[in-house]
Amino acid sequence: MRTFQNTTAIQSQNLHSGQKVRADVVLGSPSANCSGVGICRVMAHGAGAEISCPNVPTLVSFTKAGKIRFEFDKKSMEGRYMRRHFRWALFQVFEHYIIPHSVLGAVKLEKRTINPGIYSVLEVGDRLIVDF
Repeated sequence: MRTFQNTTAIQSQNLHSGQKVRADVVLGSPSANCSGVGICRVMAHGAGAEISCPNVPTLVSFTKAGKIRFEFDKKSMEGRYMRRHFRWALFQVFEHYIIPHSVLGAVKLEKRTINPGIYSVLEVGDRLIVDF
């Protein structure tokens, strides 16, 4: 059984394999003002209401191997974002991104870091899953 937790419950403990946190992700490159590809910003679910950039509801968790897993909600994404960011079942990241404490709480810095690279995308139902 999968467990969903809100952000405030996570802040005092580490996220364990199988637990998931709801977040909103702005796709793009931070140095390009969120255009391009990659992870521009990760926010606690609902915290992105004040920003104008399109964001995607995402479940964040860790795999048993200790990788960060993002499960992007396909239904909430425009077709052009699907093509730009998930074409050929690959997801590119050009810049390091550190997921903030407001999303993952007490998780160590190195476990909250997404490194540049090309990552495989797995399509499962209405989700696009990327393990970083």
